[in-house]
Amino acid sequence: MKHLGLMLPAFLLVACGSVRASVTEIRQNFFNRVTDLPATAIMSAPTGDASYLIGVYESTVSCAVIPTLRWTDENGVAHSQQGIVGPASVELPAGNCYVSLLANLRVHANTAPTVETDGDNNRFTYSLYVSGLGFWPSGAQGQSGLSEVTGTLPAALVHSLPVYTAPVSTSALLVSYSTGYAGLDVPFVSWTDENGHNSLQVPVGTPVVVPVRIAGGTKVWIHTYPGDKTWYALTVFGTPGAGSGPLGDYEANLLDWTSASYPYWGTFFTAGSAGANVLLMSNVTLPANDGTVGEVLQVYWTNQTAVSCAAALVAGPSGNPASCIAPVFVGSDGTLQIRTYNSTGSPWGASPTYSAEVDMLQF
Repeated sequence: MKHLGLMLPAFLLVACGSVRASVTEIRQNFFNRVTDLPATAIMSAPTGDASYLIGVYESTVSCAVIPTLRWTDENGVAHSQQGIVGPASVELPAGNCYVSLLANLRVHANTAPTVETDGDNNRFTYSLYVSGLGFWPSGAQGQSGLSEVTGTLPAALVHSLPVYTAPVSTSALLVSYSTGYAGLDVPFVSWTDENGHNSLQVPVGTPVVVPVRIAGGTKVWIHTYPGDKTWYALTVFGTPGAGSGPLGDYEANLLDWTSASYPYWGTFFTAGSAGANVLLMSNVTLPANDGTVGEVLQVYWTNQTAVSCAAALVAGPSGNPASCIAPVFVGSDGTLQIRTYNSTGSPWGASPTYSAEVDMLQF
């Protein structure tokens, strides 16, 4: 297990002392439904405010059924996120219909996120799969049910490769990005759920982070083209269980904080000589106010590219969080750094009360 505390000036070290971090697996399946699913808890309520990465995938013959994820954050603000119909396959002739969503959650203590569906009216059969990860600053590991496969294409001039075969139907999180010649042939990933084939393009400069459902006996494929390189990571959600697993976890939390670190940067992660592929999840929020205050979270890394997490996140006065999820490559012996600053008034020093969290998974 890997963890680095946020290393900033002494006034921040109090909030971010080095502690053991752990990951737990979340999994909930709703098979072969023919009516709308009422709001149903997807996990037990945490005893303290907690961070989660939650994916929802719907395997269906009709995308009229739309799932909605709901939760309450640490400021008591209620949130919801609806599933999005996956784009029609342009690579596979038998393209299928699916719906998915991916959310970076802060969950208030003693509240449980729920999932529900709307639009069925007893017309279609569908299955809904919820899978994800909980991030904890301490406690036992709960990722023994997880497995993963990672790699890069092309390898030995191979430009299309089956990277995983599911022995039984399973859910997974697929992460991928491509480098090469933007605007020419577009790399893509493909998989098969219980209702057919699906594919998703991975254009250069536009990474993919998507929950998928893989039917038993089928394969996940990575397809790329001459001149392009596509990196991928597939995290498979097996039966949840206590114990260690494949993912390295780094966490930094500034909870109910009132100081901005600008102009100082805190080193959150240092890569080895080969660099590191990671999934970065950032979140910043503050209690709702009259619109006169704000707070900003910024992350910087060696070999930074223009992904969603490269832009500064501004916590707005509504109480709604600003967050991002993106795969990131930290260059050879490079660092990933974070800082916070006031969006109004003096950027460095006293701030309105805010909370900022950065979670990172190393594959």
